[in-house]
Amino acid sequence: MAITYRIKHHVPGRIKITVPFIKGLSVETLRQFAHITIPEGIDNIRPNPITGSVVITYDPESIDIIKYIEEIAFAMATQKIILTGDKAK
Repeated sequence: MAITYRIKHHVPGRIKITVPFIKGLSVETLRQFAHITIPEGIDNIRPNPITGSVVITYDPESIDIIKYIEEIAFAMATQKIILTGDKAK
């Protein structure tokens, strides 16, 4: 199981995804995900809980951003289960 997301816009070095799971989350709740390691090649990750989107700026020569997003979606789903006990999407 992974967190559902959709690529809204992508150019090399910048990707914007919609992540319905984060829409409406409080800053405190978002901080619970702060333990996720940001690898070399990621310059910035900006979640927006108002719109449910995340903008990631990165070095396209250093990281496969699609693979990273897939891995982080799985990690967030696991964290969601641990925090809430919710096994459903």
